[in-house]
Amino acid sequence: LRKRGFSKAESGKIIEKVLMEEGRPPESIFDFVQGITRLARDKTQQDARLDMEGRAKKLLDRVG
Repeated sequence: LRKRGFSKAESGKIIEKVLMEEGRPPESIFDFVQGITRLARDKTQQDARLDMEGRAKKLLDRVG
């Protein structure tokens, strides 16, 4: 995540969201994307939310 432009704090929160929702550590790109979009929903500013969702899309695009 750090190599993809996420801060250390964001990376920790993303992993935390996956642990909370899935009950296990992230194991795939899809798990990380789920965590990123879940964290983005907590953003109150639309610009920040869209930025984070855009970075999730870039990560997902690398797979497809």
